[in-house]
Amino acid sequence: MAPARPNWLAYDWGLVFLVAAIVALGFVNLGSAAPDPVLLYRQSVALGLGLLLAFLLQFLSRRRLFGLAYPLYGASLLLLALVLVVGREINGARAWFVLGPLQFQPLELAKLGLLLALAKALEGRPIARVWDYALPALLTLPVVGLLLLQPDLGGALVVLFGVFVVVFVRGLPWRHLLVGLFALALLVPTAVWPNLKPYQRERVLIVLDPYRDPLGQGFQVIQSTIAIGSGGLFGKGYGQGTQAQLGFIPFRHTDFVFSVWAEEWGFVGVVGLLGLYGLLLARLFALALACPRLSDRLFLSGFAGMLGFQVVVNLGVALGVMPVTGLTLPLFSYGGSSLIATLAGLGLVLLVHRVHPDPC
Repeated sequence: MAPARPNWLAYDWGLVFLVAAIVALGFVNLGSAAPDPVLLYRQSVALGLGLLLAFLLQFLSRRRLFGLAYPLYGASLLLLALVLVVGREINGARAWFVLGPLQFQPLELAKLGLLLALAKALEGRPIARVWDYALPALLTLPVVGLLLLQPDLGGALVVLFGVFVVVFVRGLPWRHLLVGLFALALLVPTAVWPNLKPYQRERVLIVLDPYRDPLGQGFQVIQSTIAIGSGGLFGKGYGQGTQAQLGFIPFRHTDFVFSVWAEEWGFVGVVGLLGLYGLLLARLFALALACPRLSDRLFLSGFAGMLGFQVVVNLGVALGVMPVTGLTLPLFSYGGSSLIATLAGLGLVLLVHRVHPDPC
């Protein structure tokens, strides 16, 4: 079968513009936040690879894409298991393959593979009874389990939230949702909290009082909030943020990149950036709801849910209202694997949602 020929007029160019705007602002900010100019070059290479991959995906047919769902899911599980053996430990998590200057995090592939597999599996399977959750659980638990072995709690939470959105859109009964929330409220203090590692508990307690360890766990949260607050209305100016330029903000090009932006561009810059993310997420969910095919709707909703969850958590960490998880700000923070995978995911969104002549 000949590869599908994309009709470039059929795509949602408003979505493309929003993505391009966020990526462009991310590069502007990275020019100030990156502790090493080499990082800017590496991010540029990742951007090129991500755009190339998103472009090449447009030549797939929708049928071929979902035909690859289970093989892609299986390959991602294999890589998640392999990284535990031969991967490199970075910041306490064995989650990376390192080949010279290149780094790859299999989590990014696993997110897309899991979403495609769930969308395909649940298309003809309604969720009405308790045992209907067996299939999504069977697909999700291996991914989450391997992530927790790294350990990567932040990545596991992103995956779980994406799965929740997929199940919710598929038709999660409200009574099941209420029972689940009640069970979660019981499990957190009785099963989850007692089994957290000491450093994980400390991260939660730091949210309540960062000054309990101002030179340790609380240092990055304190410096982040100082930077955000000192930005004022219009910011200190590009490259003029004292907290960032003097090195007080740890991981200022990844986890706390938002703090650098807020310090240098102020409240106005923050509103502009959050406005772009809000429009992007709203557009993704709108595209999902417009899809007549259930599998497409499930994939788009899950992808938007994962992206939105990561944005909210990253901002919450920077503002000191959520525990530090290590999640970066999608399309904005430094990170080659994340940028390539996010652009590839957005390429899949464009692929499955054609606005004309076939809406989806």
